[in-house]
Amino acid sequence: MFQIKGVHHIALNCRDAMKVALFFKDILEIPISLENRAESDPIYFQFGDMTRIGLHQATNDGRNGFGQVDHIAFTVASHDELDYLVDKLETRNICYRGPIERPTSFNLYFETPDGHHLEVRLDKDEADDT
Repeated sequence: MFQIKGVHHIALNCRDAMKVALFFKDILEIPISLENRAESDPIYFQFGDMTRIGLHQATNDGRNGFGQVDHIAFTVASHDELDYLVDKLETRNICYRGPIERPTSFNLYFETPDGHHLEVRLDKDEADDT
């Protein structure tokens, strides 16, 4: 069985990530910590229980333009669900990358038929048997 728990984050390409972050912070009054970050690092912020946005500094040489969503990341609850999805992608001959183990998660990447970038991730936590 495979079940999406929710959207983990939405990543937005920006010409000036700091300017966009200040817009969210100042205009929409979303608390965003901007201290102690490298200029090229994405700026992440969360509001509500599950809504997270990542602002990514984009360059003109990227294939995604400014003002477009870079990718949508979904969250699953178990390795079994991630493995189930890998099997489904393989069965349907859909190209994918991963799952890639990162310090806080396992990440699987693939695209829709129109080229929208999708990520399905399993976050590591104390309940996880990794």
